[in-house]
Amino acid sequence: MTIKVTMNLTQRDVRNTESLQDFMHARTKAQAVSTALSVTKALAENMKPGSELLIRQKDGSIEKIIFPELY
Repeated sequence: MTIKVTMNLTQRDVRNTESLQDFMHARTKAQAVSTALSVTKALAENMKPGSELLIRQKDGSIEKIIFPELY
């Protein structure tokens, strides 16, 4: 099922959507937003109290990623 959603986006939201579209090679902005929602859902489901999201860079360094909205 597909539901059409109309939103008011800030310039920042538009730039973020365009950036994601380029990064993900999405054909449309809607596809980029849909993928971003899926990724955010997966992160939110796995973020338990006290857990951390870490990214290991190619050089072996580790960065902690903080999403205040997920806590």
